[in-house]
Amino acid sequence: MSQLAIMMLAIGSNSYDLAIYHLYCHAFFKALLFMSAGSIIHSFMSETQDLRKYGGSLNYLPFSYTTILIASLSLMAIPGLTGYYSKDIIIESLYGTYSVSGYIMYYIATSSAVLTSIYSLRLLYLTFYNNPRSNKLTYNNIHESTFMAIPMSILTIYSIFLGYGRDNVTFHLVMGLPHTNNFIETEYTLPFIIKLLPLILGLTLSISLVYIYEFTYKINKSPVYNYFNQRIYFDQILNNIIIRNMLKLGGLINVYIDNGLLRVLGSTGISRLLINVPIIIIINIIYLFIVCVYKRVYNESIYKHVY
Repeated sequence: MSQLAIMMLAIGSNSYDLAIYHLYCHAFFKALLFMSAGSIIHSFMSETQDLRKYGGSLNYLPFSYTTILIASLSLMAIPGLTGYYSKDIIIESLYGTYSVSGYIMYYIATSSAVLTSIYSLRLLYLTFYNNPRSNKLTYNNIHESTFMAIPMSILTIYSIFLGYGRDNVTFHLVMGLPHTNNFIETEYTLPFIIKLLPLILGLTLSISLVYIYEFTYKINKSPVYNYFNQRIYFDQILNNIIIRNMLKLGGLINVYIDNGLLRVLGSTGISRLLINVPIIIIINIIYLFIVCVYKRVYNESIYKHVY
């Protein structure tokens, strides 16, 4: 789930300080996650971003593995890491409002957090634990990004220890209004299972995903796997229904509007008009001269009447 959505949920439940705190905390482990991913992508010769072409990188990229593991676990809100202290308290505070909207947002946020845990563990499995999927030349040239080691190390430290000071940076009692003090209910009145539900579901389904990847390969032939493996056929639907029709519409607009009506009424039509104006004026002068001569010779009265 997008961490911005978590912040919006916190704001919606009047937990403004938790939203700011999560913004501060998630900046470090999300930056570490992206930097580690960039380091891994850069280490491959083709710099592909297709996870199905990775695998077996644990022995080749130990430092990048360590950093992306910590970042992923922090994103999954595993206890002891920064993401747990800033993310789970927001999810718990949704239930701590003890309102219908709070219950709905809690279960939606829990479901999204579970999906976050699943795709984070899938990333780790396909990149490091899975069988190698690239050629020998690629693995012979895999290397760590030494210049990124220092900032990644600093971000790793923050991704682990930054959340330990959560109670020192909350502003409920100082800056919050009474109706925003959901932290009391969240800390002392929530059922134990409500607090642990995101963690339990996330770990359970993530371990199930690893089991499916590791031991039940026959599921790869199922229509369900193919459906999700093709990203629910989103690209095909987008290309065939939207993009192709829009390209046809753009072609028609180009023919009949850009190169048609607008040229006739616009630059091309005006330029042709200006080019042909002198010829039209000369023709009109010759015509008037002939008419005048004709009238003077054959009809003097008509000539006087006209002028």
